[in-house]
Amino acid sequence: MEKESDFADGNQSSSKMHESVTNSATTEPEGNNQHATTGLPEHFPITDNPFAGMSIGSHDALHDQVGRSKCPSCHASRKWYCYTCFRILDELKGKIPQVELPIKVDIIKHPRELEGKSTAVHAAVMAPSSVNVHIYPCIPDLEKDKVVLVFPSSSAVSLQDLAKQSSNPETSSDENGSVARKPNDDEDEPPVAKKQKCNPKVVPPFNRVVFIDSTWNQTAGIFRDERFREIQCVILRSAKTTFWRRQVGKPNNYLATIEAVYHFMLEYHELFIDSEYDGRYDNLLYFYSYLHKIVQDSIKKQKREGSFKPKPPSRKKQREVTV
Repeated sequence: MEKESDFADGNQSSSKMHESVTNSATTEPEGNNQHATTGLPEHFPITDNPFAGMSIGSHDALHDQVGRSKCPSCHASRKWYCYTCFRILDELKGKIPQVELPIKVDIIKHPRELEGKSTAVHAAVMAPSSVNVHIYPCIPDLEKDKVVLVFPSSSAVSLQDLAKQSSNPETSSDENGSVARKPNDDEDEPPVAKKQKCNPKVVPPFNRVVFIDSTWNQTAGIFRDERFREIQCVILRSAKTTFWRRQVGKPNNYLATIEAVYHFMLEYHELFIDSEYDGRYDNLLYFYSYLHKIVQDSIKKQKREGSFKPKPPSRKKQREVTV
């Protein structure tokens, strides 16, 4: 089994890895600057595999790789992928699944976040043609009417709300402006049959989504950047995190960045592409699910041996934290 130190940067073990939880799926009001992380929390859920049933590729290639390799671009020593160049190492080319996303993704990462500990990097590595990571204050040019920012501001709306506001090609207006539904061959079919055939025809009012990758303390400063001033904010429907380092005093719907990207894609797909989801974005969690298993197996082993000593929650300000 992979040692935890194999996927941590340098000589740090995973117990030294710190990761904040993104604000993407919460309704926490902006301006709240509380933030804290734990080591291996006493309440860590030793449960069945939370990724069971998902269409995630085999981890055999990760498990079989021994040692570290040099990134062919920057020549730095890396494990599995380069978190600086956002690329799979040559030894794993063709063995790691790739994901095509239906919308472009920009992740704005705080400069003090450690790249080697960031799950945001997973998105760029798994979906290289769809995801770009920018180090703040670098922000790409954004068309305010074609972009949404996943952030729980006071004016944030749900994706479902945006879908309702969008035009629907299945309706048309008559001369008096009244909206009439287009005739449909299955008009007399029972509701269940119609639901099974349902394929959303709503045109999304945006073609790009932005995530902020930082601690809660750092997020406020990035969000207040004037370049985000007129960007529509959205919140995700509630989802429980499977991340192994929960924030102290925060609910379990605070998601790691890669979780937030994944759940956004699920909602987007069901609202704007097809109400039936086929697992096409599950591999966004490819590395995340593997690391989750390593940590979980390690805790189980320590508990069996009686050597498990959970690190007490730290309320000190964490500087080197990533999502």
